[in-house]
Parts: sequence; structure tokens; C-alpha cells
Amino acid sequence: MFHRLHADGAKPAGQGSISRADFDRLLRHVGIERILSPAEWLRRLQRGGLQSRDLCLTFDDGLRCQYDVALPVLQSLGLLAFWFVYSIVNEGGLVKSEIYSHFATSRFESMDAFCDAFLGRCEEAARSRLTGTAFERYAQTTRAMFPFYSDNDLRYRFMRNDVLSPAAFERVMDALMADHGVAVPDLARTLWMDNRALQELHRQGHGVGLHSYDHPYQLARLPPAEQRAQYERNARHLQSLGIQPVTSMSHPLNSYGPETLAMLTSLGLLCGFRSNMTPPVGQTVNPGPLELAREDPVNLLRTL
Repeated sequence: MFHRLHADGAKPAGQGSISRADFDRLLRHVGIERILSPAEWLRRLQRGGLQSRDLCLTFDDGLRCQYDVALPVLQSLGLLAFWFVYSIVNEGGLVKSEIYSHFATSRFESMDAFCDAFLGRCEEAARSRLTGTAFERYAQTTRAMFPFYSDNDLRYRFMRNDVLSPAAFERVMDALMADHGVAVPDLARTLWMDNRALQELHRQGHGVGLHSYDHPYQLARLPPAEQRAQYERNARHLQSLGIQPVTSMSHPLNSYGPETLAMLTSLGLLCGFRSNMTPPVGQTVNPGPLELAREDPVNLLRTL
């Protein structure tokens, strides 16, 4: 499961960003011969023929750095991948969470320094939630799935996902960016792939799939009708580019519930991915075709 990548010797493109050399090294380490194309992955999944050695590559969020850094490596190795994208950025809108991540990486010397500045911008009543049992439970659960998160990472994500409303979170982040003289449009210009890049991926045989329309922080908390609208609008955008059928997806920020899975099935989705290797409570690591496990490259690189 890949998100951000950067050229060798360049500044990381965001938290968890890996270099071109490490990307190439990782693919060779896991075994290029084990990596299936999206078409073959879907064929084996539908026929119940996937084996424990079978792997596929997935990229989330439609980031331009993926196209510029990872795609040439894939082409040199003869590999194809899944690319899961949200649509709002190709229809005149923005996903501020990605802009904020880029800001944190490009304007602070470390993620801890950014988290300190972020928490300093939050009101005391909100920060007090970090001393309660709710944060302790969140930290324990999240650290089990993403052991590379620092303590400050956990505080920041808990505040963003569970304490502040989306509007309140954006107010804090916009104020912090203003403190540093940074404007949202300035960071947004080169973050995402455009429609032509998505069409080129499809033309080359890659799998381009859904990742919601505007990447909400907690999609599972939306009413079922709004969850459906997120994916229907996402699908219409891809179909308008000639990318069809659209049968694969990944869950944004791993947020989904039983009603989400039922809705995705009704929309004709055949394959969906989680964002970790931790089995849902009381279930196997891959409970069904819409809850397939993925490994973060940061974890894999630590084994090399």
C-alpha cells in the first residue's frame, strides 16, 4: 500500500514517503514474480484462486509523485498496479488533508515539531481530551496497526479524527499555515494527477479504482445515503474518462462499516482493500473480497 514517494536525494513528499531507490529495492525484495497485475488479481479473487504468495501493488490518493516516481520503476520491471483515487481534485476542488500533510513535511523539521505546533494552536478544552481513557484506547489500537507512529502522531490523529469537527480541524490548520505565511493554493498545484494521467494509467493496463469522492476523515460515520453518494460520484468521474468497468476500491483512512460493504456490493465492486494487516475483531485477516489486508511499505522496509 503506497502513498507518497520522492526522487532519490529529494526532500520526502510527506510523512511515510519512500524514495525511488527504496521502492525499487522493496519490489525486488518481495519478489517481482509474485506481483500480479490487477486483471489477474481480480480473476483469481473471483475464482477463489488467490494463494498466500500472491501479491498486488496499490497506490492511494491519486498523488502526482506516484506517477512521476513509481510509474517509471513499474514500467522498467513490467509491473502493473491498482491506483485508487478520489475525484474532487479533478473537478475543481481540494482535499485539504493532503495539503496539510505536505505542509507539515515541507515547513517543519520533523513531524514531532509539527505536532507540537498543531497542539499549541488547539484550545485547551480540546487538548484535555488527550489525558482521557478514550485517547488511551485509540493509541493502543492505532499503535497495534501502525507501530511506526510516534506519540505525537497519535495525538495529532486523535485530535483530527475523534475530537475536532472537520470544520474546527481546518480552522486550526489554516491558522497554523497562516502563521507560516503559506497559502493552500500554493501547495495544491502539483500534488495530484490530472485526468490525462489517470487515462494514461488505464490505457497502459493499470487498474484505476475508487477511493471516495472527497476523502472524508470518517466515511463510516456518514449516513448510508451520503456514503453511497461518495462512491457513486467517484465512479461517475472515472467513467466519464472512459475508465470502466470500475470494480475495485480502497477504504479512505480505513473507515467503513457493514452498511458500507453492502452498498459497495450493490454498486458492483468486486475487490476492496483495508489499510492494515490487523484482522477486524473476531475475523480472519481477509474476511471477504472487500476487506483485503494491505501492508505499509514503511513496515516492509524495516525488515530489509
